Amino acid sequence: MLGYFCKRILLIIPGVMAVILLIFILMSFLPGTNTARMVRYADDPREQAGSLSLLQQYGKYCYRVFLHQDFGLNDLSGLSLKKDLLHRTGITVRITVISVCVTYLLGVPLGIYAACRRGRWQDSLLTSLTTFFSAIPSFCLALALVIVFAVRLRWFHVIPQDPKDELIPLAVLVVIGAANVAKVTRAGMAEVLEKPFVLALTSLGLSRRSVILRHALKSALVPVFSIFNTICAQLLCGAIVVERFFSMSGLGMTMVRAVSSRATTTLLGCATVVALIMSICSVITDLLFVLVTPSLRRTLSFGSSMRRRGGRGKI
Repeated sequence: MLGYFCKRILLIIPGVMAVILLIFILMSFLPGTNTARMVRYADDPREQAGSLSLLQQYGKYCYRVFLHQDFGLNDLSGLSLKKDLLHRTGITVRITVISVCVTYLLGVPLGIYAACRRGRWQDSLLTSLTTFFSAIPSFCLALALVIVFAVRLRWFHVIPQDPKDELIPLAVLVVIGAANVAKVTRAGMAEVLEKPFVLALTSLGLSRRSVILRHALKSALVPVFSIFNTICAQLLCGAIVVERFFSMSGLGMTMVRAVSSRATTTLLGCATVVALIMSICSVITDLLFVLVTPSLRRTLSFGSSMRRRGGRGKI
């Protein structure tokens, strides 16, 4: 099983390289883009000549990024892009990680509660609310919360100035993410509660709470953790939109400014960081899926032992 995850981690590099190549190709078709010099470096002797082709620029960019962590110069400030990306990525990652954790801590119990009361008014109410909040755009929810809590009640600032002011951006992401997690949890738990082993455990005298939390929950969490990568992508994209709405100095604000200013080097750096984050989230999704699926864990362990024996094991 350890070898499987080592391979998954190593596959992050070619995955990110494929994303960078796609971005290079798409940006070359943008009108007004200087394809002869798409990336700017401070120590590049060919900066004025611009004699490198698009594929040569791509290869040089990947070489510098993966071996030297050199993302080039920030087109917006003229300084090194690496330091700027570290600062802005920290803001975006902090918001995304907090929102993902709170999303699961809130969405999973709500889904279990709705599944245990399916057919009742509590289930209908939670299903309606989760459907509504999962469909509403993040900027609409952000606008509504700003009008209520920042403009009317004046509990927070519209533009975050204190740590408590980040509660509104986090609330926007958590509400939308928790709604999606609650829907998947509710569907998974409702399906598990219909299986024969739940009735058998109940007939043996176990309490309903014990059956749900100790036995049914393990099977119900399989679809919940299988969408971890999707939830991370949704919240990361939502964080980019929310950062622009609240004028937060994260990756979202930088990407919007780079697009509007035709800052190709800055946009490439931001897109590379986002692709790297999503690749890491994909590996974490596989890890969580293996942890909650004993059959898959046994399969990976059996495959590893067979390879160590040279494939001469008995089944």
